[in-house]
Amino acid sequence: MMWFISFLQKRPSDLTIKISRILFGLILISSLYYNLIYQWDKLENNFIWLFENVSENSLLIIKYVLVAIWIIPIIMWLVKFCFLKKKYMRIIQIIFWIFMFYISTKIIPTDANKLDVDSLIAFMWIFPLIAGITWKCITTNCMKFGEKITKIRV
Repeated sequence: MMWFISFLQKRPSDLTIKISRILFGLILISSLYYNLIYQWDKLENNFIWLFENVSENSLLIIKYVLVAIWIIPIIMWLVKFCFLKKKYMRIIQIIFWIFMFYISTKIIPTDANKLDVDSLIAFMWIFPLIAGITWKCITTNCMKFGEKITKIRV
């Protein structure tokens, strides 16, 4: 337990943060694509909690959006540009955590006796939660984004 706490206290290098984002995005893209598009797993009809019955066409669009949303970490790596301040990046990471937890409850696996993509997402939501709480998964150039740095000469 003490090893885990000391591990969380360290700040990983920018390269480690970028590689972990890319791997995280690729694992989620490939697993969601395989299960939702290739195996044609179903989503619950009340996927969006405001609407009771969502049509099949809307569910198909939601499936493709769920697969495409995980391209964001890969785009952030390719562009190497920060979009938000560090405070807002932390909020986005926590929103991703809530979103992943919600997704894992709405996917209906084809076979209930097997570990499927819903179990994977239910396990992987821990990583955005830790990243959002500790502020450790924000690169150094994004830590300074939007801040005015002034030199004080004495």
